[in-house]
Amino acid sequence: METRAKILEIPRLLRDTLEKGAHEYETLIRRVRWGESPIYVCGCGASLPLGVAGVYLFEWLAGWPALARSANVFEAYSVLALRARSVVLVLSASGEDPESLETARVARSRGAVPLALTRSADSSLAKACEGVFLTRDEGAEDSAAAAVCQLAALSSIVLTAARLLKRSNVGLDSLEEELRRLPEQMEWSFTQLLDALRSLAGELRPLERFWLVGAGLYHPVVARTAWRLSASGEIQGIEASDFLAGHISHLRRGEATLFVSGSRLRAKRLLHETAAQVKVKGGRLFSMTDTNDRELVNRSDMAVLLPPVSEVGGSVLALALLELMAASGAKHPDLPG
Repeated sequence: METRAKILEIPRLLRDTLEKGAHEYETLIRRVRWGESPIYVCGCGASLPLGVAGVYLFEWLAGWPALARSANVFEAYSVLALRARSVVLVLSASGEDPESLETARVARSRGAVPLALTRSADSSLAKACEGVFLTRDEGAEDSAAAAVCQLAALSSIVLTAARLLKRSNVGLDSLEEELRRLPEQMEWSFTQLLDALRSLAGELRPLERFWLVGAGLYHPVVARTAWRLSASGEIQGIEASDFLAGHISHLRRGEATLFVSGSRLRAKRLLHETAAQVKVKGGRLFSMTDTNDRELVNRSDMAVLLPPVSEVGGSVLALALLELMAASGAKHPDLPG
């Protein structure tokens, strides 16, 4: 588990990613022909959950059909559906894992356009693709900074594409401005919410099993967090409709759930309905949401209250704070616990 000191570097790395990437992303986006066929978003390794975020962003903000695939599933099934000049966006922090390289190779062999989202222009993946969107994170392939910077970069890429190609009626300018201010807001949240995160970590740390529930862009966030925490117990990150349709039947009385959301979540009604059923079943409900999400907060046994931001910015902020919570729940020399 990463230390608190490493997590606290994320706002700086995020700022570098967004500021230095702005012009680069726009230049590459202008070179690519988008939206002529479904966009494939292929997450590799630790980046796999973020492929779903890419799909939600492309469909919601740009109005383009998109599909999330693991590298193995893409090669086994999806490659036959590729059309000439289909865009395949490959996510890999290091750009050196064999899965990502094979995905780019196979896509190119079918006449598709492989693009990379990775941290190094000198990586094998970047060289195998027709273009690269760079992040400025550091650390291991599965580091917290890699995940946060990738999610923010995906948001920036799609917002830029939708604005340039005039494919959306969503308030893009306000979302882009919010994304630019996010590193500063993250620094504030890291300082002001650390005690609350420690308290939440203290509640969850002794549990061998609990559920993380999210919808929309918060769904890949809880999936990533569950993957991060799964070494310490039976922890699952579930999309709200899946949880409500089946998994909730396995919820035992007194068992804990952590809902991650925001008041501007487009699927908020679904999430609130799911939270209500958790209380009916006698489950304990913890939440991480913003101060305007009163219905979820009022149902919660404990809530960590975030600043009110959009689903785009809120999902990136929540991911960073969940990483800090995970570090707060581990026993590190720099985190009394």
